[in-house]
Amino acid sequence: MSKKIGRFEVLRELGRGAQSTVYLGFDPQLQREIAIKTMHFNRPDPTQNRVLLDEARTVSKLRHPSIVPIYEAGEEGCDLYLVFEYVPGKNLGEFLHDSGALSPVKALGIMRPILEAVSHAHAQGIIHRDLKPSNILLDENGTPRVMDFGIAARVDAPGDNAGEFTGTPAYMAPEYIERRESSERSDVFAAGLVLFEMLAGRRAIEGSNIFQVMHRIANENLRLSGDAAVDERLSSILYKALARDPSLRYQTAAQFGEALDNYLAPEEDATLGDGKQSTLDFLLRRIRHKSDFPALSESVSAINKIANSETESINKLSNSILKDFALTNKLLRLVNSAYFRPAGGGSISTVSRAVIVLGFEAVRNIAITVLLFEHLQNKANANQLKEDFLRANLAGILAKDISATAQMRDLEQTFICALFHSLGRLLSQFYFPEESDEIRRIMEQKKCSEDSAALQVLGISFEDMGIAIARQWGFPSLIVGSMRKLPAGAVKKAVTQEDRLRMLSALSNELCDVIAEATPEARDRELKKTMARFSAAVSLDRNQIQQTLQRSIEEVAEFARIIHLNLQQTTFGKQMRQFSRGGEGGSVAVDENSETNFLEGTLLRENDPLSGAGGDSGEAGGQVDAQSVLTAGIQDISNTLVDGFKLNDILRIILETMYRAMGFRRVVLCIRDAKSGTMQGRFGFGPEANEVAKAFRFPLSFTPDIFHAATSKGVDILISDIDDPKIAGRIPEWFRKAVPAHSFVLFPLNIKGNPVALIYADRDEPGGIEIPEKELSLLRTLRNQAVLAIKQGS
Repeated sequence: MSKKIGRFEVLRELGRGAQSTVYLGFDPQLQREIAIKTMHFNRPDPTQNRVLLDEARTVSKLRHPSIVPIYEAGEEGCDLYLVFEYVPGKNLGEFLHDSGALSPVKALGIMRPILEAVSHAHAQGIIHRDLKPSNILLDENGTPRVMDFGIAARVDAPGDNAGEFTGTPAYMAPEYIERRESSERSDVFAAGLVLFEMLAGRRAIEGSNIFQVMHRIANENLRLSGDAAVDERLSSILYKALARDPSLRYQTAAQFGEALDNYLAPEEDATLGDGKQSTLDFLLRRIRHKSDFPALSESVSAINKIANSETESINKLSNSILKDFALTNKLLRLVNSAYFRPAGGGSISTVSRAVIVLGFEAVRNIAITVLLFEHLQNKANANQLKEDFLRANLAGILAKDISATAQMRDLEQTFICALFHSLGRLLSQFYFPEESDEIRRIMEQKKCSEDSAALQVLGISFEDMGIAIARQWGFPSLIVGSMRKLPAGAVKKAVTQEDRLRMLSALSNELCDVIAEATPEARDRELKKTMARFSAAVSLDRNQIQQTLQRSIEEVAEFARIIHLNLQQTTFGKQMRQFSRGGEGGSVAVDENSETNFLEGTLLRENDPLSGAGGDSGEAGGQVDAQSVLTAGIQDISNTLVDGFKLNDILRIILETMYRAMGFRRVVLCIRDAKSGTMQGRFGFGPEANEVAKAFRFPLSFTPDIFHAATSKGVDILISDIDDPKIAGRIPEWFRKAVPAHSFVLFPLNIKGNPVALIYADRDEPGGIEIPEKELSLLRTLRNQAVLAIKQGS
């Protein structure tokens, strides 16, 4: 490979196709990274190069946020090259390989910008002709960008040579296969194939050879399998885009996009007051259309599924949290805050150790709370949403603290029950802000209850709305049942777990209502009424309840500080502060130092724990200080070794530290199986890491490959490119079949010369791993800690 293409420096290969190679390059003139695509044809063809250069000039005029622009084009050694903006991230094909089938909301969220980009190109007289997942990049924010219009054709251009095809067979339109006709409708068909693939988790057309694939496209109606989670309306939209007769398809990408918009947000001609079901249907459609709550729904559903798993819950939860860089860092700052640090026995720098120290349920609840807050940000009605979030969060903390003070069980489940008790109110404020304003106006004018006002405006109570959505999000029936309000009058002592959760959820939320709604003069009276109502159910006196309220308010203030929410700028924050001070009603007595700490704890600061391992500057770009993360992880492990440990927990912390610090794609732990004389993968971190781990099973007896060399000699080995001729023959076939990585590093764990384990870490691209000397030293320290743990554990 030449070190230069034109004036551009070539840094490394990014990908390769049948007739092209893409490199990461550097433009020394403009001092920026770029992507270079070189086109290789079977024989030099100056005429073809001129045609493609003319095409590149046309495409370079496209200006759209969802199109990757062409910066430059030229010839190098009879080959054409195109220079694009470099978009860090992965292509849609790689994303689908990692994620599998997407939910309709996620798939349509990706498809709409794609169709807008294609529609923009069509308006300029350009069709794509090779629209497919590998030509759709997802940047670091997950935003789709369409690239490779390099073989696009002018709409008014003459047809191709009848004996040749241009494009990828699995994404060709029937009319192109049969008659070589390309039009806007051909791109619509290809877009339909991409949407099919996102919904099904597999290609629409699969076959053993090109001709079989092309025959199926031209002769078969494409249909989703019965296990695809797609309703009839969306299926019919998809099938229209995939009609074999182009006249029956959407005639433009814009029409296809409009159909998807109508599916997500149908004409708002239904009256919200028509009844409970119409409001729920309307709400569910709005949820499909807005990106924030669907994303929250997917995250919460995934965490709830993990919560119900009896195996590998720590590893699965850690993996789920680690996918979100910002969530990881906020969670670690929270577990190192004053309210959690005593339990942690010192700084906690990994999600895995947070789970070990605090418990699975506590970390799950923190993660869900942070997710909920994040998804309520940056909206026109964000201020009111923050008010409602603070109220819900205080209710969750109160319920957990009351449960602990009363020596009850299910502390963490209690938190989730109380937090989501007011989910309906949050949903209404998010999706129906104007109607929510009207509900508050009616409550004030008619002096009626919130649910009564909601029924008048929406035709459904907040309670019924929240319960319906909680069921969709996969919350267990025990938690859903606790979202029901208790009837008026004295509350009896709970007998069952469900009754206890419902009672605590109701009590904590009614206490929050007192803080939010009662005047300072009436607070003391309303607090006494609430305590009297629950006196038979909770064996706590007034002083204990007041102390619990104080502790919970301080904990909310600590949480607010860490997520950078200034309580002084919220009404509910001021109400909590006033209640904490006692106000005119004298509800709670606190000393002046406590009040000062409460107030100052809400101010924005940048002195959070672990800021060196990924503070706010890191969250924006997803960057970490590798040395800081490695050093903190080593300290984490030292603390755990001293405190007493389970071997798997130590090894999990070590793997996670490597994964977070070095930006590896996957990190996998292999353990020796003495009976079979093999090294076997156990678990890992990263996309499909646990699936990849299952493929790791290789003999410890002599085999002429790189894995035996590492384990038998106890040497660390870095492979920069598995296809390098010097090393290609030492890469075993089982590895090439099971793992998509082209670069990896091996850290063997040997005791007295005998291999007992192996840590494997990789990146998909060649040359993707570089380990500076200081980081290598720290990684070896981690490896040595693993060896020590295995020695002690055995």
